[in-house]
Amino acid sequence: MEGTEIPDSIRCEFIEKGGIDGIVELLPDDQRIGYVNSIARAISDPVRLRVLFALCIQPMCVCLMVAMTEYTYSKMSYHLSILRDSGLICSKQEGNYLIYYPTDLGKKVVECIGKEL
Repeated sequence: MEGTEIPDSIRCEFIEKGGIDGIVELLPDDQRIGYVNSIARAISDPVRLRVLFALCIQPMCVCLMVAMTEYTYSKMSYHLSILRDSGLICSKQEGNYLIYYPTDLGKKVVECIGKEL
């Protein structure tokens, strides 16, 4: 850190936070970073993001999502598994249908992203 010039506009705040060591201490742990990274990967695909937004509007079965996206059932199943594994959606068996819903986390992600649009 010696020899590194810090701009005046951030020097005081940087020192108050304990410098580099203090900032590193404030960072989330590796497990939390991994969790956030899995969510970011899940919503990085436009189809998955569109499905998540749609599920926040209306719970749906796979057949409706296939009709909406014009994807095959196998491709939609793949995308749904990524969203489910990241904790953004869940499903419930209703008769012969599996109905997909956003989780509370999925709703928060959509709400957070939607505010920025």
